[in-house]
Amino acid sequence: MKKIVTIFIILLIISIYTFFLSYWAGSYLMLEPDWQERIVLTPDSVKDPRDIYFFDKWVFAFQTYPVRTITFLLSASAVVGFCIFFVRKFIRKRKSNQEI
Repeated sequence: MKKIVTIFIILLIISIYTFFLSYWAGSYLMLEPDWQERIVLTPDSVKDPRDIYFFDKWVFAFQTYPVRTITFLLSASAVVGFCIFFVRKFIRKRKSNQEI
């Protein structure tokens, strides 16, 4: 059990760290001279680069640094999977204790 908790904590730290790295890389979209041509979901009527949607920054980060973004997606998926596993295990244990 101790190994699983250690793996969970390491994956959580990796996912948080790579999230901030990806967000940081995506924030450079507003510094690009052709930022209006690179946006996907932000309306074309937006004139200020500070109003770019988060998703557009994410797509830019994925295009620029795909390893960071893929690492975040994989580690975040693993963290969510661990959480679901432990919640289901807790619920099953609680149900079995109530039936006795």
